[in-house]
Amino acid sequence: MTRMLSVILLVLAALAALAGAGTASGSPIGDETPAAEQAPDKAAAESTAGSEAEEPFTPPPGFQTKKRGEMVLYCKRDRETGTRFTTEKCYDEDQIREYLLALEVQKRDIDRIRSTCVSAAVCAPQ
Repeated sequence: MTRMLSVILLVLAALAALAGAGTASGSPIGDETPAAEQAPDKAAAESTAGSEAEEPFTPPPGFQTKKRGEMVLYCKRDRETGTRFTTEKCYDEDQIREYLLALEVQKRDIDRIRSTCVSAAVCAPQ
């Protein structure tokens, strides 16, 4: 227990020494504005430029656009496994984007699994 405590104190002392050495140096790099302060300005500028050129959302193939009240939904008719009945699943724009992202991740995972070498005959054909 005391050995672990001494190791933790040693690491903290080393970090404090490194932090003190970094701020005490007179390098010209430290005089500039840190990147963390510049990032929000850049992100705000990009978001305003992106919102002006924003195009209306077009659903992927197989989805129909339906309007229910003020909401715009994108619906798809599909059959559940094990039944002959078709069901209609409707998503709003944010949900459909998440759905498409999940499909893309699944495709990447399948491609990754397919490209994995199973045996030497597959990986190094002779």
